[in-house]
Amino acid sequence: MAVYLVSSITVRDEEQRDEYEDRGLALLESFGGKAIVDSGSINFLRGDWKPRRLIIVDFEEMDDLRAMLDSDEFARLRELAAGAIYGDLVFVDGIKPATLSRGAPR
Repeated sequence: MAVYLVSSITVRDEEQRDEYEDRGLALLESFGGKAIVDSGSINFLRGDWKPRRLIIVDFEEMDDLRAMLDSDEFARLRELAAGAIYGDLVFVDGIKPATLSRGAPR
């Protein structure tokens, strides 16, 4: 089942961010990740959450995401990220379309 890596970031350093994005995209792709959202602008409807930039990456399998998170390259990328960006990073399980209206955990 699909799993989504969700990141809400604020850029600290534009130059480091560029390197971080280049290396990060290559890493994601090498583990089967596919960026499906990279917001240029966000339309806020309600609530207090106001991410400046939102990124969502789709992985077909949890094992692929976990392998990436456990990799040496991801550890090096986190070091680069510390100077380039700050924000939040979570992952969530996808759901089967039939469970969207009923039976999805709340």
